[in-house]
Amino acid sequence: MKAAASFGERWAREHLTRPITDEELVILDLFPSTCGGDAGEAGQRARRYYQARGPAGLAELWHNRCPDDEEILSSCQDAYIVPLKARSVGGRRITIVRMPAPTALDRPLSAKALLARWLMILDIRLREDPTPGEEVVFIDVCDLQPAHLKNHFRGTYWKDFHQLMKNTYPLRFASVHVINTHRLKTMSLLLLHIGLYPWRRTVVQKHADGDQINHVMGLDHFPEEGLPYEYGGKAGSMKDLNDEWTKKLLTNSKWLHTEERKYYHTELKPEVKTRTRHKSAVRNLRSSIGSYNMITRTHSCRSLHAHDDLDEGLYGAYRTLKISYDRDFYV
Repeated sequence: MKAAASFGERWAREHLTRPITDEELVILDLFPSTCGGDAGEAGQRARRYYQARGPAGLAELWHNRCPDDEEILSSCQDAYIVPLKARSVGGRRITIVRMPAPTALDRPLSAKALLARWLMILDIRLREDPTPGEEVVFIDVCDLQPAHLKNHFRGTYWKDFHQLMKNTYPLRFASVHVINTHRLKTMSLLLLHIGLYPWRRTVVQKHADGDQINHVMGLDHFPEEGLPYEYGGKAGSMKDLNDEWTKKLLTNSKWLHTEERKYYHTELKPEVKTRTRHKSAVRNLRSSIGSYNMITRTHSCRSLHAHDDLDEGLYGAYRTLKISYDRDFYV
């Protein structure tokens, strides 16, 4: 007996104009887990994923993926992005971002390079571990100064990244924790929240200190063996772990470029939309249900003929109803 087709196989058959690769199929099968098992929403999310990686997509963040680019390499030294190898007890992934790095110069950080590199790291990690799981992010701002954020939030990079994680990517950000905010000056905090505004109320949480990440995680604690030294763990220093990911980016340079070209040249079949009534027609229909205006007043009184108590009035459309009180009531 032939096994039923997976979500990825069905979606690819309906939407793609080319054969699907095994790696794509694994990624597509993750989308239902980001939508609570809703196949319809998962299909829309998968379509947005391909559109975002296409010619009309997020060109600033997802195209020209060159880890050896000078701006990307500079970002590797200016800010640390370290996805931890192990998961929490509840199965969530954790990424620690230190912005800026302790050795960074007092120059503005590049939001474009930071977020483009973050996406490359997410793609590589998803390739290594293509299993469902929410993402928890810790952003350490203990060394952040106003000079680092000059021009950082110009453009739509943070907004695009937020929409990508919320509605498009095959992983979801469950929460973003900004830690060590007690050292953050007021202006820097304001600028940071401007950049993370879409997440501000529902996802982003602030913490005055962050030495013990497990205090923030609560019951869903993280094994100390997987945490960096700076946060009470035994996995190594943030600098060493960040350097490992920089090397991994350079090692996967060819794969990243191949993936970029593959999605860029992928054409989707036209989306089939179900026909629905025009909103105004539906609104008029709803407002008229049960209304006296749906039928003429002549027809509304026609049933009274059966009782022989209806006389034609002078104007035809109105009727005079005779009753025993020698008074006329007009209806």
